This record gives sequence, structure tokens and C-alpha cells, in this order.
Amino acid sequence: MFDLDRWEEIWQTINRNRKRSIMTAFGVFWGIFMLTIMMGAGLGLKRLMYSSFGSMAVNSCFYWGGQTSLPYKGLPSGRRWSLENEDMAAIKTQVPGVKNVAGIIWGSTYKFSRKDKKGDYQLMGYTPEFQEISPQTLRFGRYINDIDMAQQRKVCVITEQVWEELFPNRENPVGQTIRMNNMYLTVVGVCIPPRNGVQFQGPTSVLIPFSTLQKMYNKGNKFDGMAVAAYDNWDIKEVEENVKKVFQARHTLSPDDNKAVQGFNLGDLFNKFSGLFSGISILTWIVGTGTLLAGIVGVSNIMLVTVRERTQEIGIRRALGAKPRTIISQIMSESFVLTFVSGIFGLALAIGILSLAETLLLSLTATPEGGGLQINTQISFGLALGSTGILILGSLLAGILPANRALSIKPVDAIREE
Repeated sequence: MFDLDRWEEIWQTINRNRKRSIMTAFGVFWGIFMLTIMMGAGLGLKRLMYSSFGSMAVNSCFYWGGQTSLPYKGLPSGRRWSLENEDMAAIKTQVPGVKNVAGIIWGSTYKFSRKDKKGDYQLMGYTPEFQEISPQTLRFGRYINDIDMAQQRKVCVITEQVWEELFPNRENPVGQTIRMNNMYLTVVGVCIPPRNGVQFQGPTSVLIPFSTLQKMYNKGNKFDGMAVAAYDNWDIKEVEENVKKVFQARHTLSPDDNKAVQGFNLGDLFNKFSGLFSGISILTWIVGTGTLLAGIVGVSNIMLVTVRERTQEIGIRRALGAKPRTIISQIMSESFVLTFVSGIFGLALAIGILSLAETLLLSLTATPEGGGLQINTQISFGLALGSTGILILGSLLAGILPANRALSIKPVDAIREE
């Protein structure tokens, strides 16, 4: 296998028809190159799309009150309805598969201050469960809890940017107070909002307990939006339909009124994207592997031509006592070198280009805050190993026909040929 004379002979054979060898190797090089590029681009797009969901629970739905478009049970169309606190309790107890339910109140923008520092920030009201559905990283302190809710405490969680503006010395703000108009709020935490996913708040927001904002706005038991997260193995469409039935029963809405309940199904959207990228992945493998196989067939054809040209040489070897396995090994080794080496070059170049594309895209989309479009296009070690396996198998297959052709040559007939 590692006989130096043998490998020198293989190199001389390949080098004898340099142009033909280069063109043949290019077919395999291009095939593995395109397969890797397409796989990397597909994976990068898939990862980018999945990252857009952020850390949010993807098997979830979101709802808000709407306006009826059909009369129902004596009530006119055009009637507005709002979500109520009791809706959350009903959904938790009546809808199978529900893991978490959270209430949301969108507040206005207010002037906040601390000592001589001021800023205009959006006020938001959440129930504690919202942290389970859309987790926010805590830099200091804690998130809103059940005691804050029950006692309607005047506490808040501020976003990182608000903290940097009101606390320029970057000290721990937990336990300190900030002023909102004539109201004072005690800071209990600093959060880092997710950059991706469904955004309900901006980077400069002040979060307070849902019940506190509900009281502040005199909303009674009404609120603006609801997030419902199901267990991962539960059909989100089934949960969505059952949640709508709860709304219809509690607010006297027509089952045929498709406009009464407003919202969107994040889980259904996620599943559609998953199906799309599964199809893209299969198509990539079909097209890429087809291109690679075309290159391998080209190698096999060229090796057949080479065997034909070396008929006398092979015949003389056989007449001098060369064993069939020696002839087969020689032909298949030449095929292996052409296919495998060119394929490895194609694989390495594709990985290098994908890495360069990542860096260029990030630099071109860089923001002053240090952000930018990050696409991970690198293929996994398993995929690289699989591609290498295809190369090895292809190189062996490319040599089978030429090797059989070489074995079929009779020494006497070969010597007679000129």
C-alpha cells in the first residue's frame, strides 16, 4: 500500500496526460465544492432563521382583543371585547397541553429620572410567567415575581440601556429608586432584552408588575395581550383552537367569526420553516451529490480510456506474471488518487470560502453597538466526515469498471496490438 515505487508510478501515469488529469480532477473538485457550499449556505440560512426566534418558547401563541364581524346571540357586529384576568385562569385549567400563560400590558412612554440623569422610556407590564415564555437575561437582581403581583408593588426591572443612562457609574442599581413623573419605583433587576425573537418591548423599557400597571391605568380586570406556551410535544394548532373556544365561550363570540380573536401562532410558523428547510436540505443533497457523481463518472470514463491506451503495458505485465489483484490495485489506486485528492481540495476551499463569507457579512453589517448579521455557515464535523466518506466510496467505484476492463485484457491479444 505504501510502496514508494508504486506511488511514483501512479504519479507518472497521472502526470503523463496532465491536461486530461486536471480536467478530470476538476469535475470531482467542483462536485464536492458545490455540495459543501450548498450545504453550508443552507445550514447558515436555517440557523439564521431559527435564531430570529431567539430564546422565546417557539411552541406558543399570542392573542389580543379585537372587534367582532358577525352578530351573535343578540349582540351586534362591530362589538369590541378585551382580554380579562379570568381568561388566563380559564385557559390554564381548561386547555390541555398549556405550559404557561402570561399577561401583557403596553404602557406609554414616560419621563424617568435619577438625580441629574433623565430619559424617556417605555413602560411595560408583565406577569411573572412571561419570563418563562420569553426569557430575558438578568444582569443584576431578579425578575418580577408573584409577591410583586399580589401586592401591586411599585418595583421595576430596567433594561440594560436604561441602566447605563440612569446609572452612568455602572453600579448595582438593585434597591435604588428611579422617578417616573410623580411616582417612585424601586429597581429590583436589570435585564438584557433578547435581540431576536418576537419583540414586545424596545431596548429602553421599564418593566413593572402587570397588576401595578393595571391599577395605574384603571383597567380593572382587563389587559392588552396574552402569551400562551404549550409543551414541546403538544400540537400547537390544537392548543390554538381550544384557546379560541375559551374566548368564544367567555366573551360570547361567534365560532364562525374569524376576525374576533386577533393573534398569531408562532409555533405553526416555526413548524412551517422547519418543513421548508428540511426540503431544502434534501434538495441540496440531491443536487450536490448528483454533481459529485457526475464528476466521479467522468473519472471512471477517463480511466477507461487510460486503460485502453495502456493495453500493451497491462498485457505485458500479465504475461510476466503480474497477479490480477496487482493490476486491479494499480488501476483503483490511480482512480483513488485523482478522485480523493481533488475532492479534499474542493472540500477545503469550500470551507474556507464559507468562513470568509461569514467574516465579510459580519463586517459589512456591523453596528456601533457591536451587533451585526451573524450567519454560521460552517458544516458540522459529521457532514464533513460524510462528504469524505462519499469521496472514498466514489473513488473506489470510479476504479471498478476500468479495473475490470484491465482484467479482461488477454496477454496475447495485448502484445499483438500496436
